[in-house]
Amino acid sequence: MPIAITGIGVFSPLGGTPQAMWDALAGQAELRGPWAKRALSAYPVDNVVSIPEDLWASLPGAQARGDNRSRRIAAYAVDAALADAQADPLSQRAGCVLGTTTAGVEIAENQLRLPSAHCEALSEADMDGSSIVPDHARGAPWRGPTLVLSMACSSGLAAPAQAIDMLRAGEADLMVAGGVDVLLEYTVCGFNGLRLASGGPCRPFDAGRRGVVLSEGAACFCLEPLDAALQRGARVRAVIAGYGISCDAEHVTAPDLDGVRRAVCQALAAAGVKPEQLGAVFTHGTGTLANDATEVAALRAAFGTQALPPLTSVKSILGHSQAAAGAFSLLAATLSLAQGGVPPTAGLQQIDPALDVDVVHGGVRALSARHVLVDAFGFGGNNCVMVLAHPAAYAADIGRLAA
Repeated sequence: MPIAITGIGVFSPLGGTPQAMWDALAGQAELRGPWAKRALSAYPVDNVVSIPEDLWASLPGAQARGDNRSRRIAAYAVDAALADAQADPLSQRAGCVLGTTTAGVEIAENQLRLPSAHCEALSEADMDGSSIVPDHARGAPWRGPTLVLSMACSSGLAAPAQAIDMLRAGEADLMVAGGVDVLLEYTVCGFNGLRLASGGPCRPFDAGRRGVVLSEGAACFCLEPLDAALQRGARVRAVIAGYGISCDAEHVTAPDLDGVRRAVCQALAAAGVKPEQLGAVFTHGTGTLANDATEVAALRAAFGTQALPPLTSVKSILGHSQAAAGAFSLLAATLSLAQGGVPPTAGLQQIDPALDVDVVHGGVRALSARHVLVDAFGFGGNNCVMVLAHPAAYAADIGRLAA
């Protein structure tokens, strides 16, 4: 059953519109700098892509007990996706699946920075990550399943995969799914401790790549069975043709080649798409030595003798938004199919000769194929891969229903 993307909601360092994200990707915007929320001079690297504080101020939902930013951007992105899809949760069974890594931790982190006399007692509910799912869908109660999952940095792509299973099982008529994470000192400290944080640009697949630039944001998608979306006259932005998911548990942090390969092969098989039909790969592409090398090797293992299509990584511009990373890549892929072009990997100076790959750089490259691949991997060996298609790839289905 092909699944249509009928709505998009996003809140990123570029603001709250998909067009702003596309303009930044196409224009190779420079967004990184010190974290605006508070100075992190005690750490070796204070270099992130953060949502500007004035954008946070424009977003409703600050709470008296502490500013749960994850909850605020999740509510915005979910509502925007439903509005973009012109969906009616009152007449449709709508559900929601969101992926996150640290939602709820922010409240505790903020409290710990206060003098003890000003700290408030926190309940389990205050720090419950599942609270990021909004209570209502555009004012209507959810009538389908709601779920929060945490699969490290693959969460933002794994959440739509879970939502697809729910749709195929008949548990809902439409699902909103995506990824949400905000910057925390906890996260910055962790990546500094792992020596994975770059003090300069994130340069995936570059010979001089030095690591990750952390980021934040939320991206959500309204998902419906293609037939149902067409029957109600919805605009189909793109079609998820299939996905693959694996958990190899080979290492706590390092990616495993075979686990990634299996997820790629599963996605292609589920979509019924051959490697030569892909116009691009929206890679996980973190800019670390191990991740980029393993991802390329896994793609080659999955593709066999077929040459790899052009690769790109939106993390070179948007940074690594943790659980939102896979959702940001899926959004970029959706916009690319609509625009007919693949955004560049910014800051690329010299492609690593050991990788020997075609990386889109310098500007947007024309996209003629109707299918692209989207990768998202996470600590613990959590891998999710999707095949995304232009609606034109399903012209026969669209014509059948129109007749």
